[in-house]
Amino acid sequence: MRRNILTLGLVLIISACCAQKYKFGVICDTRSNADQSGVSGVNVAAVQAVCNHLKSSGAKFIIAPGDFICGNVSWYNNQHNPPSNSQQFQAFLGAAKSQGVSLPSEKGDFILYPVRGNHECYQDILPEDSVEAAWIKNIGYSLPKNGPTKEIGFTYSFEYKGSLFIGMEQYMHSGPTKKDSIRVDQMWLNQELKNHPNARQVFVYGHTPAFAAKHADCLDDDSLARNIFIESISNRSGVYFCGHDHFYARGDVPVYAQNGTITKYMQQVITPSGAPFLVGSKKWNGKYPNKDVKPEKFIDNAVGYQLVTVNGKKVTVEFVATFDACTITKDDQGNPVYTYNNNWQTWKFTTMDAFTFKLP
Repeated sequence: MRRNILTLGLVLIISACCAQKYKFGVICDTRSNADQSGVSGVNVAAVQAVCNHLKSSGAKFIIAPGDFICGNVSWYNNQHNPPSNSQQFQAFLGAAKSQGVSLPSEKGDFILYPVRGNHECYQDILPEDSVEAAWIKNIGYSLPKNGPTKEIGFTYSFEYKGSLFIGMEQYMHSGPTKKDSIRVDQMWLNQELKNHPNARQVFVYGHTPAFAAKHADCLDDDSLARNIFIESISNRSGVYFCGHDHFYARGDVPVYAQNGTITKYMQQVITPSGAPFLVGSKKWNGKYPNKDVKPEKFIDNAVGYQLVTVNGKKVTVEFVATFDACTITKDDQGNPVYTYNNNWQTWKFTTMDAFTFKLP
């Protein structure tokens, strides 16, 4: 009898160890609206606020799918002279580090794992190799060096407590406007998934949505490649994290078989963490171009992050956000305009949406 009790106790201990509970965060799109409202190209207050709140929530690290800076854009100001990408990266990193966030090689206790968005890739003034060099110099040098040969420092994976995290570069083959040929390295992704057969959960993140919401320049650019991408991760992942649209949107997106039939659904979550809101005629109507997508939740004009709790096979994702990041008024012509609230310590965050999934 005693032996049975000891055996049962050992099984329970092993089960508890295998189902470790932990939390991580997701932030995306922290750039400013050029020098009209952020001389550094970064919404510094938003970066400080979300990082501060995330750390206090118990998150152990942050994954971040791009657009941290305004970038190398000719429309930055009337003089067409934005700060260098390195200056903008340092403004972003300085704001994050002020709240205890570190890059992977710095070996801190609250790590940031970023990938590029379109604004890190723009080459309006500087050539493409200069833009890529700025990323490597400031951020890419610190990331895991296990990506595709031509994407070292851009695409990578890492493991944490039995889960596999994969950050995907999407703009390596895109043209100068970064509106076409937006895709991932599928062959590398397939091999990476094969190399980690025992990962209980797989979390994949990239800048643009797999299924377009407001902006068409995303993985929807090549729907066939997009379908292969989503299908490849769907058996071991219940959610794809992205940004690009500057609002919160959660949708149940279809997983297509090769013959075009829908085999199941998984979640797509768009996160806004401080980039300019879409106002007036630019606002989204909440409808996805792909009619197979099931809209779940749409929240506009909020700044926040995802707090993800992993508990064995059960995953809970919460959108924690605030409406205090800016005020929206109308000008003399009735056009909506917004003003940033830089006093981020006064922002009140709350859980605005949440969902849970469990993989087999």
